Amino acid sequence: MTYVDPAFYNDFSGLITDKLNAKLEKATDQINSLTYNRIIGIGFENLTPFQQDKVKKAVCLHADFIEQYGEYINMPLSGFSAGSISVSFNAQKINGVTTTQEVINYLNQTGLTCRRL
Repeated sequence: MTYVDPAFYNDFSGLITDKLNAKLEKATDQINSLTYNRIIGIGFENLTPFQQDKVKKAVCLHADFIEQYGEYINMPLSGFSAGSISVSFNAQKINGVTTTQEVINYLNQTGLTCRRL
């Protein structure tokens, strides 16, 4: 089950056109890991409207991140250089999930990423 329907995704982002439901499902699974599966425990429908909105936006952004950088996400390198060209990847890795700081910021606003019990 995904927290975002295709209509919400297309209104918010609209980057992905191929296999959208599968990509939103994968992003939802990884958002659950980033929130220590608290959304599953609480139930998405039991979150406040504010939390639901932030989680939906995080799913959309994370799905876009996977779409754009999927082949590079699990690389063992954090960057490389060749001659005068240097490339580094600015991504966060939490609970084995690599994502952007923007996704983390949305999730932090929900209070679901706190490590305390």
